[in-house]
Amino acid sequence: MARLEDMLDTLKTFFAKVPNTITIANEKYYQTIFFTVFTLIGAMTEVEVNTNIGRIDAVVKTATDIFLFEFKLHGTAEEAMAQIRNMRYAERYHDDDRRVTLIGVAFDPAERNLSRWLIEAM
Repeated sequence: MARLEDMLDTLKTFFAKVPNTITIANEKYYQTIFFTVFTLIGAMTEVEVNTNIGRIDAVVKTATDIFLFEFKLHGTAEEAMAQIRNMRYAERYHDDDRRVTLIGVAFDPAERNLSRWLIEAM
């Protein structure tokens, strides 16, 4: 969990470096940057992963772990985590031996950055 916290802190620092003149007030903007950063560092990253009842904003896979991300631009980390649970996103990976971790992330539209996140190991 500590490494995941460090990664989110690093991502927060990255967003702080993005000039405010090129940001877009849209959740997809943040999702695209997330996808780009994780893909460039070599992580197996998928976005808008369809399940039988919804779409997971982002999935990052390693040899040992699967991380499910839900992003909220005009919402809370608690709402993001509730969506992951209510939409049963983790069910898609029940037949996978890797650890599954749920991450609800809220972005602050005024600050143009991550504001809060919640992490829950399955």
